[in-house]
Amino acid sequence: MLVGPATARADLTVSFTTTPNGGNYAPKNVVAVWIEGPAGFVKTIGRWAATRKSALVAWSTASGQDADAVSGATRADHTGTLSVTWNLRDRANARVPDGTYTIRMELADSNATQPTQNHQGTFTFAKGTAPVMQTTTGGGFNGVTINYAPIGANCNNGVVDPGETCDPPGSCPTTCAASADACMPNVLVGDAPTCTAQCTTQAITACVDGDGCCAAGCTDATDSDCAPGGGGGGGGNIEGGCAVGGASSPLWLAGLTLVGGVLLRRRRR
Repeated sequence: MLVGPATARADLTVSFTTTPNGGNYAPKNVVAVWIEGPAGFVKTIGRWAATRKSALVAWSTASGQDADAVSGATRADHTGTLSVTWNLRDRANARVPDGTYTIRMELADSNATQPTQNHQGTFTFAKGTAPVMQTTTGGGFNGVTINYAPIGANCNNGVVDPGETCDPPGSCPTTCAASADACMPNVLVGDAPTCTAQCTTQAITACVDGDGCCAAGCTDATDSDCAPGGGGGGGGNIEGGCAVGGASSPLWLAGLTLVGGVLLRRRRR
């Protein structure tokens, strides 16, 4: 599993404040923000909810309670402005086409079983070549600011403009060189059509068999890439190239030398 951004930057930013709905666990509340398109659910872009996420009935129905975009746990109150971003990609990381998209918001402060028991906000914007900047209110959500800044408008002008990593598209990378460290692979992010493609190093943190990396905290019991005796950063030989340790490590030798010295002194007595 890779940790880090899947794309070079975000194109849509939405900020808003919330209001109480008079539920049985107010002022505590849970919030979800997601995108819907012509074909339905696209992606969750923000969620402040942990154990109470099932109270977000509309979001649960639309998304299947996906694991995207956990922005925080259950909120203690309505203090502060919430902000989310969207990189214009769906849950499969494919860039969505131009068109009209709906920003859905839901807030629950009770053990709701119906969407009508919660605050529901619905706001639309047109994804295209023109930027969008608007502020509106509705459904219990105030000061909803929608800022859509399309990237790629200057792509293919031969100049690497702000927000671009390459230009023209033919100069953008399509593959990345192999990394010398299996636990820090080079990953291609962004894409050539928007002049945002680039190679970045992203750390592997999950214990996965056969990926060539024994990540920190993994052992031979949880990752076939770890040699017996421990995991990355925690001792044990690393077959994948992340870290070193174990029986051949300087730390082990130092410990053995210390024990030997103690025994030798005892014999001399």
